[in-house]
Amino acid sequence: MGCNRVELTYLVQAAPETGLRILQRDRHQAIGNPSMSAPPTPTLPIILFSVFAGIGSGVLAYFLCFETFGLGTAWSVALTSLMVISTVSGTATLLSRLYDERTVGANVGFGCGLTVLVLLFIGFCLLMGLFAGTLALTFG
Repeated sequence: MGCNRVELTYLVQAAPETGLRILQRDRHQAIGNPSMSAPPTPTLPIILFSVFAGIGSGVLAYFLCFETFGLGTAWSVALTSLMVISTVSGTATLLSRLYDERTVGANVGFGCGLTVLVLLFIGFCLLMGLFAGTLALTFG
């Protein structure tokens, strides 16, 4: 959406602030705005906050499903998983849109990936604790 010199001269004379904005916009398009040309990168505080919010909502969802509503373990875990992923995605999307709209996909992807890694680490720690407890009861 470039303007020729005659149109720019007319715009600057008619409304100096509008003409100035168009000149600045054209200059940024011609030169390249450094803040807009850099590729979007994930934002660590947004990712960590969304993961913490997701895990906290998962604990709360499991308690509500299992204790309050009396659902079985399988249904409670299934609803908890849905709650964790939706909370992580929603929180990362909301905070990314407030910060920089170009980082939404990266923050949601990294947030969900970090959530999966945290859950895998918790599962690994539980299995190692179960194995150590079995060995302690068997040989101790």
